[in-house]
Amino acid sequence: MGFKSTTKAVVFDFGNVIINIDVEKTILAFSELTFKSPARIKQLFADAEVFKKYETGFYSDDEFRDVIRQILSYPLNDQEIDQAWNALLLDVPKKRLDFLESLKMKYPIYLLSNTNNIHIEQCKQYFRTRFGIANFESIFNETFLSYKMGLWKPDYKIYDAVIDKVSLKPHEILFLDDNQDNIDSASDLGIQCIKINPPECFTEILEHIL
Repeated sequence: MGFKSTTKAVVFDFGNVIINIDVEKTILAFSELTFKSPARIKQLFADAEVFKKYETGFYSDDEFRDVIRQILSYPLNDQEIDQAWNALLLDVPKKRLDFLESLKMKYPIYLLSNTNNIHIEQCKQYFRTRFGIANFESIFNETFLSYKMGLWKPDYKIYDAVIDKVSLKPHEILFLDDNQDNIDSASDLGIQCIKINPPECFTEILEHIL
């Protein structure tokens, strides 16, 4: 039985599925601002669980910025922090938006992302400027954002919340993500999964199976 016969909804990850990202650019940006090596920046971020704590809503935006200043031991201003934090956000090829628009006519589509308010606000600005879309979240039937949910992939609880909200059985959901851990946990729950391997594009996969 193929994807087409069982799929009733499609759930997309955001980074490196919808929008191209490069986390190294954020690491390098903080490195240049603070005169610390990229390896040191990575270690400091990992030790403090910066990404997870901010992206599960543990920190507000201001608290996050204060934590960055504290762990980097450097007096960065808010704008410097936001610009470095947003450096990882790259572009969204128009063909992806066109495909989502056509796919939405056949299936409800959802966004499930480990993300944070600073990145979402930057993305809203990008979509307004680049595509004239007032709020990119309107592209989807609904968005599930980690920092609003207080949950984080690959925790099973975030997938359970999505399954409950869309009112479908796990095998009726098709989930696309570029992270193997996220794919594994979703698959454990019975969700159909496709791993995206950048620079591979989901449009090239889905046009052949849905």
